Amino acid sequence: MYDFEKTAKLLPFLREVIGSDAEILLCDTERILYAENPTTDRVKPGNRLGDMERSFLEEGTYKTRDCVANYRALLPSRERLRASTMFLKNDDGSLAGFLTINVRVEELLRMRDMLDALINSPGGASARVPDAQPELLNRYEGVTVMVEDIIQAVTDEYLASFGVPAERLTSAERQKIVQELDRRGVFLVKGSIAEVAKRLGCSEVTIYRYLQ
Repeated sequence: MYDFEKTAKLLPFLREVIGSDAEILLCDTERILYAENPTTDRVKPGNRLGDMERSFLEEGTYKTRDCVANYRALLPSRERLRASTMFLKNDDGSLAGFLTINVRVEELLRMRDMLDALINSPGGASARVPDAQPELLNRYEGVTVMVEDIIQAVTDEYLASFGVPAERLTSAERQKIVQELDRRGVFLVKGSIAEVAKRLGCSEVTIYRYLQ
């Protein structure tokens, strides 16, 4: 039997090391047992597993891996997180539970966007690209259009091969499409997650889960 109380003693230490932006969860295969720095009031001991942990359980990810590190996750508020999950196992190799660390990165992403604006805009973050260099706007618009074309082309190709409309795709079929789009760099462009989710008839959270 796995000793959750022993592992729980590590949580305050991890909280001090990682900082206040990290949510640390210790769960069995059904519910949250301990929570340090919960991100929302929905995260509390006794509540059921989160979506990612349930997907790891249902898909049997723990059977071939000891952990999944640095995957993307979303709060209900759409705030983005960098998440990592360790699979806690019994002596016989069966799954006992999960240790998940969710780090808030939304502020860092906003800072990155500000830096991008400062780097790419000759007049600084407040300058408008069309006023400074109109040709740059056309280039950026061209990139966006090209990405939308890639999304449509890849989606249409796979839907044709599967022989079903988007709303009837299985989870495995959607994952294949997302993997191909990711291979082509589509998700490096802002707004692509929402566009792909719309075309595949699923939620943005589902796309983030496929991209783990």
